[in-house]
This record gives sequence, C-alpha cells and structure tokens, in this order.
Amino acid sequence: MKAAILHALGQTPRFEDFPDPVPEPGEVIVHIKAASIKNIDKSMARGTHYDSYSQLPAVVGIDGVGVLEDGTRVFCGGIRRPYGMMAEQAAVSRQRCLPVPAGLDDAVAAALPNPALSSWLPLVWRAQLKPGETVLILGATGVAGKLAVQISKIMGASRVVAAGRNEPVLDSLHDIGADATISLNLPDHELSAAFAREAQKGNFDVILDFLWGHPTEVVLNVLTGHDFNRVSLRNRLVEIGEMAGPTIALHAESLRSSGVEIYGSGGGGIIPPKAIFEALPKVWELALAGKLHIDIETIPLSETEKAWQQEDLHGHRLVVVP
Repeated sequence: MKAAILHALGQTPRFEDFPDPVPEPGEVIVHIKAASIKNIDKSMARGTHYDSYSQLPAVVGIDGVGVLEDGTRVFCGGIRRPYGMMAEQAAVSRQRCLPVPAGLDDAVAAALPNPALSSWLPLVWRAQLKPGETVLILGATGVAGKLAVQISKIMGASRVVAAGRNEPVLDSLHDIGADATISLNLPDHELSAAFAREAQKGNFDVILDFLWGHPTEVVLNVLTGHDFNRVSLRNRLVEIGEMAGPTIALHAESLRSSGVEIYGSGGGGIIPPKAIFEALPKVWELALAGKLHIDIETIPLSETEKAWQQEDLHGHRLVVVP
C-alpha cells in the first residue's frame, strides 16, 4: 500500500510503499478516507512528544476516518504501530473505532476530533466550566484555539477572551464568539496591561493554554497578588499545548499569592478513554447542526511531504485524502 512513512525522527514523512497491515486478534482493517495533519503528529515525528515513535520506519497519523470491510464508516484512533492513518489502510482495534454519523463529510469528521476535544475535555473534566464563567484562551488563532472559542460559548461561558499572534485571524474571532481579543505581538508591558484590563472586567475563571512558554509567564505575572490581605479568586489554568515553548519560569509567589490552579490535559492523563467516546458524537452533532465550524484544506496522500512542511495555515487544518 501507499503511505506517508517516517524513517528517522526529525525528518519529513515520505510518500512510499509500505507493507499491507495484517490484523491481529481483535483488530479490523480500515480503508482510510481522511486523516488530518496535526501538531501532535509533527511533534511525535520530531521526537519532541512524550509518545514519539520508538519503532521506525512507521506510518504517521494518529487518527482518521475510514471504512470497515462491512461498509461501516468509522473514526479510528490508537492505531497499532508501525501503522498510522496517513495511508491507504490500517489495522485498528475494533474497540477504538467509533461510527461516524451520516451526512458528515469525511474530511470534517477526520479534522474535528483532535482540536475540538483539546478544549472540550479540559473544560468538562479538568476545569469543570460553570455557566456564566469567563474563559481566557492562549493560542486562540490556531485551529484548536478557534474551536475553543466556539466550544467555550456552547458550554455556557458568559465571556471569552481570545489571545493570539495571527492578526487577521484574531480580528475574525469576534464572529465566532470572542468577546475580546488580545494580540500576543504586543511588547510585554503592553501585553501585561491588556491582560490586566480584561481581568478587571471579569476574573479569568478558566485559562485554556495551547502555548505555554512566555505568554503563560506574562499571564501568571498579571495574576500574581501583591497584597497580603487580598482575597484571590480561582483561576484554573489547563496546559494543553506548548507551541510557544516546553517550559516556563514559575515563581513560587505566583501560586502562594493567587488563586491559580495549574492542570494538564493530554493523552495518558487522568481523563478516561470513555470521555472521548462520549464527547465525539456531540462534537459531530454540533458540526452537522452548523454550530461548530472548522476550516479545512484537503490534499492527496501523495503530497503529504510538501504539506507537512507548511507552517502558517491561518487557522486551517490540512486533511490528507488517500
């Protein structure tokens, strides 16, 4: 079969032949229809993710949409390595296949799960967002960030503050639910003042952080108290991605003098697998109803190598179609 194959960490996957998958007990063969190129796919291929490839060569792509031998259209994740979803076929545990509703485009069904669940699960399981609370989104101009704006509103946030670097996309976020936007291109003193102004309008009850690194340090500094008798409000910060850097400098006083609570959300965390299977049908239902939108661009599998190297996609998700 044809597939996008990674030969060494840090290299770009190449469109080549790869042995057809042979299913093991409990597995099924999936004929793949669409698989999106995500930050996690690139991070694993670079070797910078905690679940990076240890067996190479391997087919990239952690999830996607395909058709089983009986014609059932499914979304699949957790593919047995060295197989992946950027290929013509994959061997997948039947328990990790979830039916895709009729009427939903293959590419949309493949593109939505990872970025949508990256905010859906933290809001429900980690931050436990309550109706009427305020959500700050760091990294709101990316694919996941744009969905986070929409999902926060759907889940009852009364106010959403969106922060990002891509100015054209940032300007468009008001159209999908953002109540205020902050450019992360501002100098630190102006950026701190902008976060402080928005925090004064309403406490940042939940912070969805797709960036980490320096932007997070600026926010934490703003939230740090300077009054021993101050009564702090809760700020539940959920670390989701690290697009701005893998580490931060965290001052002890940031935790002792504020209501900041820091959580993490990712594969291997405490969120139970059943949460994904419960959330995905709801995500797809919202998409079918026109209440949740994702911008996508489809490319043939043969052009994966070229597409893999694209960086500035202005909030669009690339979807590989075999």
